[in-house]
Amino acid sequence: MERRTFLASAAALAAASTIPGNARAATRLRFAHFSVTDDPNHVTALSFADKLKNATGGEFDVTIIPNSQLGGEVDVVEGILLGTIDLAPPSCAVLANWVPEMNVLNMPFAFRDWDHYTRVLNGSLYDQIVTAAAAKNIRFLGFMTSGVRHIMTRQPVNSIADLKGRKIRTVQNPVHVATFNAFGANATAIAYNEVYSALQTGVVDGADAANTNYYTQKFYEVANNWAQIGWLYYSNGIIMSEAKFQRLPPERQKALMAVGREAGIEHLKLWADSDAKILDQLKAKGVNITNPDPAPFREQSKAIYDQFLKTDKEKQILADILAG
Repeated sequence: MERRTFLASAAALAAASTIPGNARAATRLRFAHFSVTDDPNHVTALSFADKLKNATGGEFDVTIIPNSQLGGEVDVVEGILLGTIDLAPPSCAVLANWVPEMNVLNMPFAFRDWDHYTRVLNGSLYDQIVTAAAAKNIRFLGFMTSGVRHIMTRQPVNSIADLKGRKIRTVQNPVHVATFNAFGANATAIAYNEVYSALQTGVVDGADAANTNYYTQKFYEVANNWAQIGWLYYSNGIIMSEAKFQRLPPERQKALMAVGREAGIEHLKLWADSDAKILDQLKAKGVNITNPDPAPFREQSKAIYDQFLKTDKEKQILADILAG
């Protein structure tokens, strides 16, 4: 479907979802995400819908649209800003194209472990992100995650040297591209919904993911080598249009903010539990799991901070994360 046709169709659907007349009629929202239905992202989307309906006595009716049916992450963020999509959990890597402060969350090796990561996300950083996003017409409702990122490849990676010259898919964010180039790879930004076919056809030699989505998306079928690097704790935001949020009555705004944050906090635990148990399932699938020395990766990452964090505010956010 051509982009113009897609947007026109989406706009028509959005208009059709508005209920005229009674101001207390249910607000219908469509929640688009990018994962298959047995992924923690889908479980959280369903939970969000249920929690919001229950918290408001049925004043919200949320329809879940999984598996990139409304487009990739960039498409969906654009749809939210245009008003043709209501809710989505795009990565902070993609959101940083609109909200530069989110690039701090894309800095390699910024987090030490899950406890550090979840503590920072739900601390003072949360309010800073909400404020920064609102200024760009994005209402940030809660943090989700896509886990600790490792590297999948068609050929084994036993050390950083094995990445030299390999075409590695990254998310559509300059920090991710620069990081994998710093690792010696030839980074190529490709939409998430195109990763499987790009690996299958040899357009790229590898990509990054967490244990969970490497398994649920069946990436192991086309990239059977799994190098445990942990270069990034990958964050997502539950978002909607700030303009649409501000048109809602105050009590509905409050419910969205409370439920979004609650669902996000639960999601962090859900994903951590999933990542921990799925590694054994990947081994059972015959995946070749390697554990390269992370020290050279950390060393090559140092220049990324100075390259991308330009403002005093961004540098202070990173300093707060590292000290957290």
